[in-house]
Amino acid sequence: MPFLSFASNFLWVMVIGLLGPSLPAILTGLGISYAQAGFFFTLLSLGSLIGSSLGAIGSDYLPRRILFAGCIVMLAIGLSVLGFTRTYAMVALLIFLLSLLGSPIGAIGQSIMLDMFPEKREKYLSLQTFFGAIGSLCAPIVVSVNYTASLSWRWPFVETAVLALVLFVALMAVRIPPLSGTRERRGILDILRNRRVASCAILIFLSVAADLGFSYWLAEYFKTELHVDLRLSSSVVGIYLVGICAGRLLVPVFLKRMHPRTNLILGLSTAFACIVPFILVPWVPVKAALCAVYGFGIGPVFPLLMARGSREFPSQPGSVTGVLFGCLSLGGMVFPLLIGSIAAKVGIARSYSVCAAVVCGLLLAVAFGEGGGSPGLRLTARPARRRHA
Repeated sequence: MPFLSFASNFLWVMVIGLLGPSLPAILTGLGISYAQAGFFFTLLSLGSLIGSSLGAIGSDYLPRRILFAGCIVMLAIGLSVLGFTRTYAMVALLIFLLSLLGSPIGAIGQSIMLDMFPEKREKYLSLQTFFGAIGSLCAPIVVSVNYTASLSWRWPFVETAVLALVLFVALMAVRIPPLSGTRERRGILDILRNRRVASCAILIFLSVAADLGFSYWLAEYFKTELHVDLRLSSSVVGIYLVGICAGRLLVPVFLKRMHPRTNLILGLSTAFACIVPFILVPWVPVKAALCAVYGFGIGPVFPLLMARGSREFPSQPGSVTGVLFGCLSLGGMVFPLLIGSIAAKVGIARSYSVCAAVVCGLLLAVAFGEGGGSPGLRLTARPARRRHA
């Protein structure tokens, strides 16, 4: 079952990653402006904000296999139809709908995984987000291969729909145990009133500035302000994602040797130690290398914060996942736009000071928040009964 969760996260993040590399061809094919194209990303984030939150919460109350399978099928249909849509309005509508109805697959898969393996939440959440980062890496490769084969921007979406159908077949072959009907239920407001969940939600929201707020503008920064050619500037994002993947892949190894809170502090310290010289030094090779190390430090932050928050209500993994995923999606709507707006006035390099400030704030919050080293900020596992598939 963990691998089904990993695959669902890989697939959804890959879908998100297809839009950016396809954008130049979409602009030409549909004859639209930058502003109209930018609206696609807003719709994608908005659909994900609503869909992933409601889908994860629903997995605590509805038949999970049916809900999971339905979202996968709707994602496959949306991707397939998108490949044959010719007008801007219909493309925009389909992007919103496939995000609304397809984005829950990652959150639902995660809630099922946490319910079945509560004692391995840090390890499995790190691996799940690792596969998500792999999806981000694969998306531009798929687009590039299709362009090399002289295929239109539509075909990568159709091909990804086939992957969704493969995931559907795999889901049908796996047994998913139902949630126990005797469990105590808490409302969403009760979950939000929990101090740890609320603090994790805020930290996850802010962490988006350090992650997506940084990476969304990376290629443009190297191209426009450092005067690197387009091919090389685009590859810098891949360098950053390699760092993210490495940081998340090694979390299970680090957790054998250190406290999860220590892992968070070391990761954020590494990221802060990298982003300051990244902003200040003028040398392109040094900046590119710092991107990888910065990604390595930022990589563990989201899965470890998610693990900490989800531990508070082990009987409702979907509801807590929905709340925390919602904050992640909200951050995805706010911070790339905010940093882009600042960059338009002072330049991208200076706008990255926001990322540095957020990383510093996260580091201080993790190191000293909720009593610092007291149990209030501990991430170690509490005793939990494992549910076997």
